[in-house]
Amino acid sequence: MKQLFKITYISIAMLLAQSCFAQYIPAKVEVSTEQANIKGTLFYLHKVEAKQTLYSIAKAYETDIESIIADNPTLSSGLKEGSIIYIKVEKSQKEESGQTERALVTPPDTVVKFKAQHTVKWYESLSSIAKKYNVPEEEIAQANSLLNNKVETRQVLNIPFPGSYSSQEISAKTDSLDREAVKGVEKKKEDNLESIELFKNEKYDKLNVSLLIPMGSTSDSTVNRDLTQPNLFIDFYQGFLLSLNHLKEKNPGIKLKVNVVNTNDYSNSNQIIESGILDMSNLIIGPVFTENIEPILKYAQQRGVYVVSPMDLSSEHFAHEYSNFYQVSTPVSYLQKGILSAVNIFSHVTLIFEDRGSAPIELVELTQNVLESGRVRYKTLSYDILKGRSILPNIEEQLSTDKVNHVIVASNSEAFVSDVLRNLNLLKSQKDYNIVIYGTPRWRSFETVDIDYYHGMNLNISMQYFLDYNRANIKEFLLQFRALYNSEPSPYAFQAYDIANYFISNMWEHGKAFIYNTQNYKMEMLHSDYNFIRVDNNGGYINTAIRRVIYKPDYSTSDIRGFFR
Repeated sequence: MKQLFKITYISIAMLLAQSCFAQYIPAKVEVSTEQANIKGTLFYLHKVEAKQTLYSIAKAYETDIESIIADNPTLSSGLKEGSIIYIKVEKSQKEESGQTERALVTPPDTVVKFKAQHTVKWYESLSSIAKKYNVPEEEIAQANSLLNNKVETRQVLNIPFPGSYSSQEISAKTDSLDREAVKGVEKKKEDNLESIELFKNEKYDKLNVSLLIPMGSTSDSTVNRDLTQPNLFIDFYQGFLLSLNHLKEKNPGIKLKVNVVNTNDYSNSNQIIESGILDMSNLIIGPVFTENIEPILKYAQQRGVYVVSPMDLSSEHFAHEYSNFYQVSTPVSYLQKGILSAVNIFSHVTLIFEDRGSAPIELVELTQNVLESGRVRYKTLSYDILKGRSILPNIEEQLSTDKVNHVIVASNSEAFVSDVLRNLNLLKSQKDYNIVIYGTPRWRSFETVDIDYYHGMNLNISMQYFLDYNRANIKEFLLQFRALYNSEPSPYAFQAYDIANYFISNMWEHGKAFIYNTQNYKMEMLHSDYNFIRVDNNGGYINTAIRRVIYKPDYSTSDIRGFFR
């Protein structure tokens, strides 16, 4: 018999899934009044609006989709709201329109041959892509009608040959794009306010939450888990229950039912779906492992239900594919952005990483992109660990004698990190260099690196999770957890408490205004902070909040909170 842990505070009835989303209404397409003469051919200048499709645009302009694509090479990466596309005016339309033609500053060059197509990776910026192909940023932006030089993950870019666009054309187009970008930001702010206003009275009469966890699991099959403790998910479950107790105290009228499903009792996610146990859910938290999430996501999307991935960082890619997805763990790209909260254009920065020949190191590329996005100038040094102490003079060449040296070590190799810190510590102790080092969350689990190096050089690590046991709310949680369970809470108990507190309390208090506008509900929690943003406009949510942890010379630590958009 399948095990099912149920906690029922008040009776629940199912909310109709159809009420979760407004009916889709295609946007009306109006023929543009603006035209341009390009090399003797007349084109309409059509600005793409939300919900418009190539089919609806082609129909309005009495042309075919193939012709529009042929005249707009950038459509190979998809139709984008706010972009300008060029639609050829047929002869009969010219005679009827009587509209004034105007010169176009940036014509769509249908004969331009592109040197490459590039799919944007999650850690790349327009600057890094331009350097990779040795093509000016402005020309790539021009070739792809980019607003404010912004690229999106998985966007396909056409990379032109250098010099395909004149500087005059680029300048004129850039001015136009900047104006459009400002209008877009203002419009987005207005839309957010209108959206909150629209849903603010649509609250839930009842909430039915499903928690999917493998009770008693000791699996450790994903890269970012440390699931070696036998009672790991029991701790998670207990932290979740404690949060429910506090929610009940804070909201005496709350109508809530929580189904805790032991996923170990099912061979796969489809069995859970077929059992019908999720059918009344308004929110699903879990499964905890990436390989089990997608069937649940597809099922939930059909019902207008949101799914929360509580801990597995490798599930981030679902946010680009499913609009009903929440990724709680902060991606590495945003963790590295924490460096920008400590350095600026005036800082003396050195980036050190391991020399692995021609093999690219993703963490290094990511860190370089972060620094360049902040306009931070930096030196680089890479070396093979086998060089040992012979590298010391090379490291010293990168340092300043009269400034604070911000040294970023972009590596998760314990041996390499230990070698770099040993060399830096020698320079600091022998020649009194002022050094601050920056590492990654994995450094906290290193066993062979001398902890004195961390505190002696003020190690900074950007993390999502950090517990400051000096905070009053942490102390209160500890006392209550010990009293209730007669044991010490693990970090997973804190994590579950935060997740339940954030999602359930906001859903109950703010209703659908929270679900549709989560980006406006950022909160500092116990174990971590939440600052969700939507990805790819129509994608799901990822958390971008971090805590920059600083190791101090007195062997204490402190943390600085940070939210990124």
